Amino acid sequence: MAWLTAWLFLLAGFVRAHDPGLSTGTLRFEGARLSAEFIFARADIETIIPLDADRDGKVSTAEWELARPKLKALAHDALTVQLNGKSLEIAAPHFVLDENNNIHLTATFPMERAGPVAIRSTLIARLPRGHREFVSVLDEHGATLTEVLLSAQQDAISVDGPALPAADRRSKHPGLFREFFAMGVNHILTGYDHLLFLFGLLVVMSRFKSTLLIVTCFTLAHSCTLALAAFDVVRVSGRVVEPLIAATIMYVGVENLLRPEGPKNRWRLTLLFGLVHGLGFATDLKEKLHGVSGRDIVMPLISFNLGVELGQLTVAALVLPLIWWLRTKPIFVQRWVPACSLVVALAGGWWLVQRTVLSPTSMRPSVSASATVALSRRESAG
Repeated sequence: MAWLTAWLFLLAGFVRAHDPGLSTGTLRFEGARLSAEFIFARADIETIIPLDADRDGKVSTAEWELARPKLKALAHDALTVQLNGKSLEIAAPHFVLDENNNIHLTATFPMERAGPVAIRSTLIARLPRGHREFVSVLDEHGATLTEVLLSAQQDAISVDGPALPAADRRSKHPGLFREFFAMGVNHILTGYDHLLFLFGLLVVMSRFKSTLLIVTCFTLAHSCTLALAAFDVVRVSGRVVEPLIAATIMYVGVENLLRPEGPKNRWRLTLLFGLVHGLGFATDLKEKLHGVSGRDIVMPLISFNLGVELGQLTVAALVLPLIWWLRTKPIFVQRWVPACSLVVALAGGWWLVQRTVLSPTSMRPSVSASATVALSRRESAG
């Protein structure tokens, strides 16, 4: 028996010396979605996906980009969420490696109704044996619903999902169409950069057919990217979109100056630049649609877009007859059109500088409050 006792003591010492790993997760109900953020040690993830290809102890940008497709695939297998027994699709999974060699996984699960929610951390079974995961589930106000220490043997949580808040139920309210329609009209009428872009396009136009083509191309283009961005098919940061919008304005003004006879095939340019402006429209719309997802987006999207179109057509109906009348005056074509184009170019240039050089933002990924809380819990647990 002495040898067995000694062996047990040695085994116990080995278990104490070996750190099985600890990850943290924060799940929060946010209106019509469940947001998730998990934090893993880089060493734990590297047992599944090699990140440091050259083994120099660091993960370079190139190495991170090389591993990104595998990380995205891993996200789909990391967590399963069921609502009323039906699996929810993961949306917008994103990985970030912070300066402490922790890997953050963020994602959302759209929820169109309330009900019991079953959450299972399926990734634990693929991590080193003995790995544990401290998971907190919060309501929409940040209050803790439950906290559980998961393992490969106990990897599931069940909670009662909160009822959808009034802000989400109102998405089916008849008055919502009028609300988002008015919002679209107001957005275009107060969107001075969009209006100046349109003015720059139209000030050199003298024919009804070509003008109609320009307006149609702009409408089709921005409607397309507005819809894609609203449904999260396309995701572009406002830090990129806003400077691009300014660049389109400056380009149109400069082109008017360089081609006083009138730019040709401008509809193609309008179609391309209209895609950029649609992303700008989407930024404002998505702020108002926070917590609304799935089919509930369709009606607000349509009404908002119709409001934008009405505002745009109203401005065009008021301005175009005046422009066409003035273009019958030689002095307007020779002096005022170049002067107006110069104003457009300068305004676009100023906005470009203002949105880049004068408003610098760090490109380093930000760490959310939930991640900070999770890290502190991880340190205290260790």
